[in-house]
Amino acid sequence: MNSTSPASFKRRRTRVVLVSLVALIVLAAAVLELGCMFECEYPFWPSLWLAKQTRTPDGSRVTDLIRVRSGSSYVSQYWHHCTWCDVVYPHAPHMAVKVTINDDENDFLLFDWQMSQRKLLPITVHTAKLFPELSPSGYTVKPLGVGLNPQLYHNDEPCLIVAPLGGVQVNVH
Repeated sequence: MNSTSPASFKRRRTRVVLVSLVALIVLAAAVLELGCMFECEYPFWPSLWLAKQTRTPDGSRVTDLIRVRSGSSYVSQYWHHCTWCDVVYPHAPHMAVKVTINDDENDFLLFDWQMSQRKLLPITVHTAKLFPELSPSGYTVKPLGVGLNPQLYHNDEPCLIVAPLGGVQVNVH
């Protein structure tokens, strides 16, 4: 008996599509996991794209502020997830984002990207001074000091964004 009826052909086609879809999902998960293991950038592209779209409370785009505040030598900005910063700046509990200006490793900004709230917070004193509008109003920048951590980028001092609450300081990060 030949099973060339339209119903059996449809069942086979459905199985092939289902098996192909499962194989594609498993392959994508494996590629994503390998990217995370080897600290590649591509697993973070969606988050970085959202971080680039961040606006300050007054509606200005952060990318535009970076361009304006970088001076007359501005050419480009490169946003990436910094796994080194995750280690060196452990006070930033979310995703550390490093913005390099003009491909110059000496000209950079460091942020803590809170994807759930779509907020960029400065994690260094230098970045906090350049972008005071990213700190919520009434909050202060508390330098943490360079201390015994020689791994900081060019001695860029880490900081916390804190709010006084009845004499108790609450960390925004």
